Amino acid sequence: MADRMAGKLVAIVLVCCVVATKASKPAVNAQQQQQPNILYVMADDLNADWKSDRLAYMSALNTKMVQQGAYYRNHVAAVPVCGPSRSSMLLGRYPHNTGYFMNGDLDSVDNYLAEHNHTVGKWLRDAGYYTGFLGKYVNGCENHVPHGWSHWGGFVQTYNFYNASMFDMEWDPNNPSFEPPVKVNVMTGIHQADFLGNHTLELVDRAGNQSKPFFISVTPVMPHWGTCIGPGNQDYAPTDPHWEWDLVDPTTGRHYSMPTSPCPTVRHAQKFAGHTNPHISGKWNTSVKGIIPKFMSHAFEHPGALTAFQAQREDIGFRNRSAALLDLDHMLDVILTGLEQRGLLDTTYIFFTSDNGYHLGEAKMPFGKGEPYETDIRLPMVVRGPGVPKNVNVTLPTTHLDITATIVELAGAAEHAPSSLDGKSFAKQLTMQPPPEPAAWRTHSYSEFFANDNTWAMVRVTNATHTFSLHRWCSGDNETEVFDLLSDPWQKANRFGTGDAFSAAAVSQYLPLVAALHECKGSNCSAIPQTVVLRDGAAAVAPLACKQIISKPRVGSFSLEVRADGTVGGVHGWQVDFALPGRPRGTDPSTVRLLVDGEPHRAAVPDQVANIPRPDIMKTFPFPNDRHGFAFDLPAGFLPAKGKHGIRVIEVLDGGKNIASLSANSPAKCICDLKPCDC
Repeated sequence: MADRMAGKLVAIVLVCCVVATKASKPAVNAQQQQQPNILYVMADDLNADWKSDRLAYMSALNTKMVQQGAYYRNHVAAVPVCGPSRSSMLLGRYPHNTGYFMNGDLDSVDNYLAEHNHTVGKWLRDAGYYTGFLGKYVNGCENHVPHGWSHWGGFVQTYNFYNASMFDMEWDPNNPSFEPPVKVNVMTGIHQADFLGNHTLELVDRAGNQSKPFFISVTPVMPHWGTCIGPGNQDYAPTDPHWEWDLVDPTTGRHYSMPTSPCPTVRHAQKFAGHTNPHISGKWNTSVKGIIPKFMSHAFEHPGALTAFQAQREDIGFRNRSAALLDLDHMLDVILTGLEQRGLLDTTYIFFTSDNGYHLGEAKMPFGKGEPYETDIRLPMVVRGPGVPKNVNVTLPTTHLDITATIVELAGAAEHAPSSLDGKSFAKQLTMQPPPEPAAWRTHSYSEFFANDNTWAMVRVTNATHTFSLHRWCSGDNETEVFDLLSDPWQKANRFGTGDAFSAAAVSQYLPLVAALHECKGSNCSAIPQTVVLRDGAAAVAPLACKQIISKPRVGSFSLEVRADGTVGGVHGWQVDFALPGRPRGTDPSTVRLLVDGEPHRAAVPDQVANIPRPDIMKTFPFPNDRHGFAFDLPAGFLPAKGKHGIRVIEVLDGGKNIASLSANSPAKCICDLKPCDC
């Protein structure tokens, strides 16, 4: 659908306080008894508890979820980065089937928006549910409102913990095809942890008042990086994570970009003072033994080790991430307590997980996600609900796509969902006691990633004798990794190429499966395709037919320069150029063009070359790219003196031969009578 934010009046409500929802107990009708309530909570950048540093202080997660439900120890991300993971969960398909490959990538956004009116929210609403969405949406799609939900509360401005803005749109249950007015609430001065819980309970009550079961997806940003205030607010405190984008080592003068910290609540901000990021011996700041894929070597082996300054910043990020988990636990506790007060806790299926994992210094990776390692792909996943055994560990190798399929089966919504879901439901296995072994369900999970040279596919296998991961990279010939997770849970040594029997058998038997899953659709993503014959012994294996996705350069952000009299006199900002095959780092950047009301005025304001390269600041990123600055000086009399006008900046690629069509999606600034104003 067209962008609902463009060309329409948007109601902005400044919210200064949140009143706790009363613990009313709406009647539960027969339909609700047949169709269970379902709550899905997805954290952001929360890896599995592999350092054993979390459940000890996340008391609600521990006592009300883990001890009252099933912990899925082998749960992984289908794709370990925000946007592709979220879009895949909502659509129930892998990125190679959704077309959403990279965060904010223009083609990815267009591919997802073509389908975002037909997600799990709509399937369950069509099956009789009240469906609600609250929190972080798919990257690059935040300004778009999907149809199909009973309530849409997606974040518009996502990474601002104390003044996030979010849609507040409620569809009339008697006329769901009629679009409600666009309304956005700005949660001024209220932390996400302190309003998302109560908002969730408000939707629970609305479902009860409509005598419907509910499916509510709650997606807080904790513990992802984010500022305390913003965006565009220039009054950042010295400790605000805003400044982590451009840090300077005082001993060397070198610039680093290490956005690792969320903004915790004031009450929790100092709870981990003095704590440091755990350094696993032989893993933190240490190269993997054996063959290292070319991308990993390029991205993280130069200059060869993390500096003392980077380690210090990791400690700060670890403390803030830990404090943010107390905030996340508080939000979870509000929801669970509210459900208990309403008599709904034991009759609701509750799924808790994260979109992807996170590394913080392991294998010399300073911070982030996006790689095929346990730090990035392995996630917490806990389920409690009717008939689910309490305090049990489940070893089934699940992904988010399996959660989507399970939710569809639990809700009885299969006839409303596509038949080509890539996941496999474990609804029947939820209540089995003891929990089933993988051999009785599926012995592998599959994950993939597409980002220029950082493109790979992998299987993680769990059977009666082994747990191992097999990675196939697309950045070079024979770039394969095999890790025996029973003897080497920290993945310190790549067994591929060592000549041992285990590695040879794993490659011979499962690399054909990786190749098949790289192009799978529907049920073939869970069953071993008939074309793949798993066999013992070594065999020649054809290279993986990689689908390498090339991203476009993009404008990162820009700001208006204001003269002393308050009028706009210029525009400045920065642009990201990706290093692509045939276009290595250091290549001349693209030019950028200024648009006023969608029209270029090149005679008065020529295109600008983004000519301030910052390759040093970007070396800690998982993707090789450069940041370039640009600036337009606006001559006197250039801007219209009266009225409201929009200003955008777009990239001009290939010497002007190919103009990036970003005017509809790139961020805009507005002026009213020559002065900055809200768009």
